[in-house]
Parts: sequence; structure tokens; C-alpha cells
Amino acid sequence: MEAAERTSFAGAADTLNVTQAAVSKQMATLEDRLDTALFVREHRSVAVTAAGRAYLPIAKRVLALLEAGLDEATALSSRRAIKVEVDYEFLDLVVAPRLDQLRAEMPGTDITFVPTVPGRQVRQSDLAITYGHPRPGAALAERLCGFTVFPVISPSLLETTNDPFKTLPLLHDLDSYWWDAFLRAESVTRFDQGIVLGNGALAIRAAIAGHGIAIGDNVLCADALKSGDLVRVGKVTFSGRDDYWLSQHPDMQGDSIAVAFRNWLGAEVAQLI
Repeated sequence: MEAAERTSFAGAADTLNVTQAAVSKQMATLEDRLDTALFVREHRSVAVTAAGRAYLPIAKRVLALLEAGLDEATALSSRRAIKVEVDYEFLDLVVAPRLDQLRAEMPGTDITFVPTVPGRQVRQSDLAITYGHPRPGAALAERLCGFTVFPVISPSLLETTNDPFKTLPLLHDLDSYWWDAFLRAESVTRFDQGIVLGNGALAIRAAIAGHGIAIGDNVLCADALKSGDLVRVGKVTFSGRDDYWLSQHPDMQGDSIAVAFRNWLGAEVAQLI
């Protein structure tokens, strides 16, 4: 292509930063393989033959494809990936609403979030956001935050009653510990179980939708409280029994992607509490 555009093997050699002899040899090899002449050699220049003119646009397309493939391969090789195991409620209510900020903070990084399964550790996760305890064997374990616990309700539903704990549905996760504690503190006796959902995030989202009162906390409910989708109800607040932790796998020690994620998460949690 360079020889055709400059009508000179010497000019092509200068552009490609090789010798004229190298260009001449490669061209001769190509012509032998095609069994046709692509150039007419003249004293100080070359002229493209009819076969050369037919071959030139094909060569340009092939080179363009090669360049595009090289660009794609380079982009893929420069991307990084990280797998984060995370408590489901924390993923749903804290991380997911901030994915745009995370992508802006960590461009070019492929991030996989895997919800925590109780009693089972995700295989080969790079980082883990857990409730209660850091991951065993972690090279680094940082306490993210503690929290305070209180009932929450949609403000529009709260307006429908003067005695919400006695008249409105109670939204439970699979653990009744907090509801038992709050009802005792509020001196309320309820014989109905209420509505049991699979986890705390589902109960909180049901409360936002106006289906009843859920047990929330200042971390998981921070966004909904700030927006006015939820309000606190009742006079009692308890301190959480455990903390949220961020653990890092030993293989990620000193990894820049892990550091970037930890810094981003720490800053976001600090704004919540």
C-alpha cells in the first residue's frame, strides 16, 4: 500500500522504517504467491499494474480489520476484573443505587457482584462485604460500619392510623429477633405473625411500597429516609448486634483495583452514616 501510494519502494521503506531491500523482497514474495506482477519496476519509481490496482482495496480492508482486531485485543488486555461477594441487603439497598458512581470511579474494570449465601463462602471472591464477621483467612479485614435499628414506614401509610404497631401489617425477614425486641419495648402484644419475606431488603422495599412496617437501619434505609420514601416510627432505637465488614483475599494484596474499590466503598459508607 505504501509503495503504491508513493510509487516508490524507497519511499515506502522510509515510511515503514525498513530498508528498500526489505520492501523489494516482501513485494517479490507476494507477487510469487499471487503468481502475478503487482508493480512495474522503473528506473526510480514503480507503477501499479492492473492486478495491483485490483488487489489494493482488498489489502486496505484486510489491514483495517487487523488494526481493529488489534485495538480490541489491546482494550481487552487492559481491562481488569474483580469479583465481590456481598450481603444481599447491602447489595440491593446500598451498592446497586450507586453503580453509576462506581463505574465512573473505576472505568475499564469488569465488576461481578455475587450475593452472600448464608453458611457458604463464594469461591474465589476477591473482596467480600459481609455482615457479622470478616471472611476467615482474609489478608485484610476492615470494619465498614455499625448501625442503629428502628422500624420504618411509608409516610402515606403512617397517616392512615394513630396506632401503627397495633393496626398495620408487620413486615418480617426470616429472623424475628428485632420485631420481638421492638414490640416488647413499645409494650405492644401482637398475636398475628404479619408478613414474612425472604430478607430485610424485601421487607424494606415492601414498606416503601406502603404494605406495612419493616425493621430498618440507618445504613440500609439511608437513601429512602433521605428521599422521604420512608420515615422512622416509634420511640425506640437499638444498636445493631454486629457490624459490616470488608475482607480482601490474600491474592489481591496490593492490587490497585482492590484498593480503588475499597476507597470508593469507604467514602460512600461514610456519607451514609
